[in-house]
Amino acid sequence: MKKIIYIWFLVLLFGCKGTTKKEVIQNVNFVSLSTKKTYKAGDAIHLKFSYTKSSKAVLILKNAMGSTALIPQVLDKTLEFAVPSSFNRYAGMCHWSLIYNQDVVVSGDLSILPNSSKTHIESYLGPRSISAGEVDYSMMVIAPTDGYDNPLSAGTEVQMKHQFENAIQEHTLEVKNLLTWKNIYAPTKSGRILVTASCNSTISKELTSIVFPDKAIDFSINYERNHGYADGNQMITFETSIIYDTYGNIISDGTLVSFLIEDTSGMLLRAMGTTINGIAKARLLHPTKKESWKISGYITGVAKSNTISVSFDAAILDYKIGLSANKRTVMVGPLESFMQQIVPDGMPISLHIWDSENNLLEIKQTTSRLGMGEFNLPPEFFPNGTYKITIEVSGLKKTKKLVLE
Repeated sequence: MKKIIYIWFLVLLFGCKGTTKKEVIQNVNFVSLSTKKTYKAGDAIHLKFSYTKSSKAVLILKNAMGSTALIPQVLDKTLEFAVPSSFNRYAGMCHWSLIYNQDVVVSGDLSILPNSSKTHIESYLGPRSISAGEVDYSMMVIAPTDGYDNPLSAGTEVQMKHQFENAIQEHTLEVKNLLTWKNIYAPTKSGRILVTASCNSTISKELTSIVFPDKAIDFSINYERNHGYADGNQMITFETSIIYDTYGNIISDGTLVSFLIEDTSGMLLRAMGTTINGIAKARLLHPTKKESWKISGYITGVAKSNTISVSFDAAILDYKIGLSANKRTVMVGPLESFMQQIVPDGMPISLHIWDSENNLLEIKQTTSRLGMGEFNLPPEFFPNGTYKITIEVSGLKKTKKLVLE
């Protein structure tokens, strides 16, 4: 029986406490005195409330950046809350709730709009290099913000201009999803496109996109040389015509052109040059023997030239072969070129040596100096006996029987 009486006593005690709390909340009233719900970013915002009996209330603010709790300033039955700059500078919705005794007694929303009195423009242009031809383009992206870095409202007008040569084009764009953009297509001419934008009297920096020539088209080649003799000394110069793209633009400086040369034996040589003002040049030494070349020019994977033929006449028509007293030194020369002048140093000379059974023993090579070339045949390698030797200079071969004693 005592236990039952004790339980009823606890129920009555807690029930009375709950009734007291409800009565306090009902007897303490808070009324919002602020009717303005829309502000501009940076505006001073004060929320005021009237109250009865108790002023122990807290205001909770929430926006996209976070939340905070504010303590009021109490003035003659009025509570005043000053919204801090960390909240009144950010555009968007700001939710507030007045908390008393752990309950929300009043709540509402504030709409903070971007402040267009001061505008900043972030502008981006890319790619900064495009190809002529009305297919490639650069994109101009413009993100206008207010002085507190809030994106301006949708529908805000942005003026954009771009200039190429003497033509200036203007466009009116509208902000959507925080930014606005415009594709600027390349003209058919190479050059520079200048782009700028403005919003609310604020002008962006000038941006540049370079329009490079499009892919090269086929071209022609030619050559220059001082003479047509295969002296192994002079240079022949290969040169392209002015190379254009599809739209008549001279291709970019530095474009690599390869000149592929095929000789009469099918061997391939290559010379390379880069374009300056659309023309590429490459140089190659004359051959050392009578030769006929076929030359073609290529821009790899893009364009090619016609094929031209170049012939070289032999510069050396004859020469003498001499032997030393012991016949161990073979002397070649003097070597005279097409005007009976001594050939420049460095003319290749080769010597083939066969034994009496026509077995090739060795191939010796040297180059001329002062028009002469020499080969030594030491007895350690070439014992006494009969040999056949063949000398070759500038494609001209002479064979001689040699008896070493």
